[in-house]
Amino acid sequence: MDRMTIQNPNGAGYRIPMSRAGSIRQEWQQEQPVIYGPIADRLGKYEDLGTIQELAEMKHQFLEKK
Repeated sequence: MDRMTIQNPNGAGYRIPMSRAGSIRQEWQQEQPVIYGPIADRLGKYEDLGTIQELAEMKHQFLEKK
């Protein structure tokens, strides 16, 4: 799976070029805009793995064992 995001040149966060994001669909539901598509599916799968902090700790523990 190719990476979708690229780091902003100034180092403040990330962005996703639409050429990498695939198709998206935006709708208005329950009084808020929502996004559907591969980008939302992929982010959801990553978030299901744990928080960024939890994943960083697991990575650190894994690399210590090597």
